[in-house]
Amino acid sequence: MNTIVHVLPYMAEGGTEKHVLTLLRGFQKSYNSVLLAPRGKILNEFLKLNIRYVEFPEIKGNFRHKIRIFKDRLSEIYKEWGVDLVHVHAAHEFVLFSRKVLPETPIIFHLSAHQGSLLSRMFNYKLSAFISKRKADLLIAVSEEEKRLVVNNGYPEDRVRIVYNGYESMEGDDFDQIKLIKEKYNAEDCLIIGNLGRLNKTKRLDLIIRAFVIVKEKVQNQLKLIFIGDGPDRPRLEGIVRRKSLEKDVLFHGFVNRGDRVLKVFNIFVLPTSFEGCSNVLVEAMAKELPIVTTDIPSVNWMFENGRDVLLFRENDVNDLSEKILELVNNESLRNNLAESAFIKFQKDFDAQIMIDRIDEIYQSLLS
Repeated sequence: MNTIVHVLPYMAEGGTEKHVLTLLRGFQKSYNSVLLAPRGKILNEFLKLNIRYVEFPEIKGNFRHKIRIFKDRLSEIYKEWGVDLVHVHAAHEFVLFSRKVLPETPIIFHLSAHQGSLLSRMFNYKLSAFISKRKADLLIAVSEEEKRLVVNNGYPEDRVRIVYNGYESMEGDDFDQIKLIKEKYNAEDCLIIGNLGRLNKTKRLDLIIRAFVIVKEKVQNQLKLIFIGDGPDRPRLEGIVRRKSLEKDVLFHGFVNRGDRVLKVFNIFVLPTSFEGCSNVLVEAMAKELPIVTTDIPSVNWMFENGRDVLLFRENDVNDLSEKILELVNNESLRNNLAESAFIKFQKDFDAQIMIDRIDEIYQSLLS
């Protein structure tokens, strides 16, 4: 079998890691997969696959030394097992590092949405296009919008392949943990609004809190708002909750390993993000048949038909967001209809096997 090295620049709990995990599981019988990545929170999920794992330190501070370690590790993999293809995920600089070690080996850069401020995103898309154009054989974009951004920054359109992120719908649910979460917050009889993922400012999670205040004033239902995940924006969000005296109703549960398995703790899933590529958590929420409220922006709305699959709200508009949430709180039939339609959309476009088959075609085009 051909040996493919997957380069993952970090090992936290984000969508990129889950995406790579799905790929490696799907290719267990097709390729000799080697994961070249730092240690981190969900590494054990990868090790359960019995794949070859080679560690390098996450490149923060003293980066020259750490880049040298990365190159040494990749060179050792090549000497021991041979390398037929390198698949770099999310971080364009590793395309450059990999090319210096393996000048003749095919390299794919898998572009995930760049986060951060608008200026930061513009710079990173330009840099992704610049490096990949010179050092990668192909670039995989996770949506048409991602393709547009990288092509507009100079990457050749004929070397872009679009592959939507996929999720394994047979993953199942952790109903024991779901029960424990509800018991912990006395939410067994509540309608739970929630969000799962890393707590970053680009997700605009403060909007959910502000909308929740408005919704609570207008309904008799017992409501809870639960955030599952952790991240740098947590202290700010907790401060908003304290100032509004919502500590009993707005809860921060923290990181959960394989959080997708507890998504069904929510009755309504809300993602007020300011930018995405092909949002893994939205794909997961679709697979779990949850009614969704999310932002009406080009990097998100391409995934759905508004009013049929999801409810979209105007970006940064708390009043519109609260109206959409209120509509779902008061209408169980609408919740069920949206969830069913979103699941059908998931099966058609975002099932993991579709992603795996498409990437396998790309591999074969380079390996042949």
